[in-house]
Amino acid sequence: MFSAVSVSLIAQDKVRFSNGKELECKIEGASDTTVWVTKTKGKKTKEAIFSNKEVFSIVYKDSIEVVLYKPDASDEKAFSVDQMRSYVAGEAFARRNYKGCIATGGSFISGVGGGLLGFWGLLVPLIYDISVSSYRPSPRNYRNEVLPATVDDFFILGYQDVAQKKKTHNVIKGSVIGVVGIVLYTTLMSK
Repeated sequence: MFSAVSVSLIAQDKVRFSNGKELECKIEGASDTTVWVTKTKGKKTKEAIFSNKEVFSIVYKDSIEVVLYKPDASDEKAFSVDQMRSYVAGEAFARRNYKGCIATGGSFISGVGGGLLGFWGLLVPLIYDISVSSYRPSPRNYRNEVLPATVDDFFILGYQDVAQKKKTHNVIKGSVIGVVGIVLYTTLMSK
């Protein structure tokens, strides 16, 4: 009985956004245009209002899901509800699991190498960044989470969109840190 009570106290509502992010909160209400929620952290409570255009669905603590996404009837390329559900699931999977550490490490090394070569050496990390960023990662099983049983093209597309953005961001950051780090190092060592 104690475990059932503690689970019900811990359980919260959830907002699933169209970009794959999820927010655990208390859903205060929803209309045709907005969802308003409160989020409690410690003793502080924050209120937030989200447009239905950015929300895919809301899930109440009793696991009842209400899908707010509506395909644009005037756009023939708009995803259906099931396609969008799969796309959002792929985005969420990539947000939780994809790190891109190897690409980041490689960009750092290319940044250091390019920084050692001087001005024209900046082409080294640039070429590395462009080539690595053009490769779209494929979903795979991770140590803490395995792929869902059904992985379709929309799941893969959602996964690749988020993973690509994360990888590109990390690659640029690694290159800049590598170049700036080696330039600062060589400047300080020459004094």
